[in-house]
Amino acid sequence: MPFNPTRRNRNIGTPKQGHGQNNRMIIPRPWNSTRWCVAQLDPSQTLHRTVNGRDVMLIVEKTSGRCSHACTVEDVVFVLSHVPLADWAGLETFVLRQPTRKARLLGPVWGRMFCDANLGFRGSSIVKSGPAIFLEACGVGDIIDWPTSLDSEDAAELDRLRLDGHDVSRVGKKHLVSPSLDAVRATQLYRTLLHEIGHWRDWLEKVEMPSDQGEGYSTLYDRYFARPKSEREAFAHRYADNLRATLEKKGVIPFPRIEA
Repeated sequence: MPFNPTRRNRNIGTPKQGHGQNNRMIIPRPWNSTRWCVAQLDPSQTLHRTVNGRDVMLIVEKTSGRCSHACTVEDVVFVLSHVPLADWAGLETFVLRQPTRKARLLGPVWGRMFCDANLGFRGSSIVKSGPAIFLEACGVGDIIDWPTSLDSEDAAELDRLRLDGHDVSRVGKKHLVSPSLDAVRATQLYRTLLHEIGHWRDWLEKVEMPSDQGEGYSTLYDRYFARPKSEREAFAHRYADNLRATLEKKGVIPFPRIEA
């Protein structure tokens, strides 16, 4: 029998050789996107508010899939009114986002900060570009699985969730986090929102204010994300913890839900 190399290659048809790599489940994005964030929004409300003399736009997306927005627009405006204006200079767009099913499954988050977001609106030619903070709708009642093997950063995050009021229990080799609407609101309003503003403050201090006027966004982006993630996250956590402690000491937070 002649030599047949395919019979000796045990990697054929396996992920090690690339099998299945072209059909793996990922969060899609437009093929021609060159920006960090491109989102087609389906807003039920687009509201404008003035916070300490600064105009902001708040976009509320329609919820689906048993999701709810834990925070209201007025909740966000109230917290912003107690954040130093210099810390969020240039940041004027806030989105209460309904994540897609794939995003909820593959990359669930409480919120995100995008230094340059390109926000389009379904059924409209309007496009809004610039920095934006997203607070994501959550499926209240959904169980979030965490492994029991955690590094120091993940262990600290789990402790923060307990402090926010989430029910955390250990079952076998998993930590099960059961969020309630009030716990999600506390996480997003008193921690996530402040944390993402901390990222923006870090961006202003590290790249935007020291930059030359001729430098484009891509150059600033590369410079900011060349820094270690641990350093960027440590700054945002420190900022959020310090501001939260200040607001709690003043009696600003916690506060009851504010409906429009």
